[in-house]
Amino acid sequence: MAKMIYFQRIVTLSFIILFGNISTGLFAQGGYAGAFLRMGLGARSESMGRAYTAISGSAESAYFNPASVTAMQDRGIDVSMRSLSLDRRFAYLGFSTAIKPGAKSGAKSGARVPEGGVALTWIHASTTNIDGRDSDGRKFDSFSNYENAINFSFGLKFSERFSAGITARTIWNNFPGLGTDDADMSSRSIGVDLGALVSPMQNVWLGAVIKNLNSKYNWNSDKIYERGTSTKDEFPQVWRLGIATRQINNKLLVAADIEGSKKFDPRFMFGAEYMVVQNALLRAGFRDGNPTFGAAYLFEFKGVAAGLHYAFASQADEIDSDHVFSWSFAF
Repeated sequence: MAKMIYFQRIVTLSFIILFGNISTGLFAQGGYAGAFLRMGLGARSESMGRAYTAISGSAESAYFNPASVTAMQDRGIDVSMRSLSLDRRFAYLGFSTAIKPGAKSGAKSGARVPEGGVALTWIHASTTNIDGRDSDGRKFDSFSNYENAINFSFGLKFSERFSAGITARTIWNNFPGLGTDDADMSSRSIGVDLGALVSPMQNVWLGAVIKNLNSKYNWNSDKIYERGTSTKDEFPQVWRLGIATRQINNKLLVAADIEGSKKFDPRFMFGAEYMVVQNALLRAGFRDGNPTFGAAYLFEFKGVAAGLHYAFASQADEIDSDHVFSWSFAF
């Protein structure tokens, strides 16, 4: 009996590894570690094709470029969730606030004290109801996988035209109940993003960022096999360049990005947002050739500025399209 359980666990682990590669590819193109970090975040960025490197002023934008948090004027909270095909879930929660030194901060030296901002975000992705089957195809258990990331972004505005920022990130990936004693198989990592934002002229912004520095999963199967092995699964280092501009009395926002890595070919993103009437916005974009669109309604609730956001994003691999809902608050 013990041998049968052990054999089933080996079959299970083999399946999990295979499924992990498949689900990674479904979460985002590329099939590399940390794919859930390349899924975008909220409805605004998704509806604009994730062309967000040069867009600023929220926890959502801070994830794409940590330098963008310097444009925060107030405190903000973003909440987003989506239910995906194949028993997958994705959720995001973010908080951001401006840092504005007092007038006396640089009075003694006469030096200008930079303004800035900080953001804290949590990203969660999970896959449930993964069938564990033996070599005859008989199901004997169900399994799950959970990935989480906590991001802390900090940025400073060194002049009216230049800002820079950094994101420190901790990530963990967990497969519960895989070992013969239902032990977990998990890995943790720490990563860094660096970003810059430049405004060469009024209502024009240029952004640059490099992501996933030092990010990797270190796996050890000692809890699964009698003679376990270790392996390292590195996240692809990704660079992004972007441009954004506001036109037509600030009613129109247009943005474009290019993203690249040694692991995959360059990808192009484009997005636009237009205020049709007061407090009502329409958005559309393309993400590597796949169309996206969405809408938002802004309102005030008990003295707090709030917004409801929706995005529809088609997928290149022909799985079900994503419907993303977000709520934003500024206070």
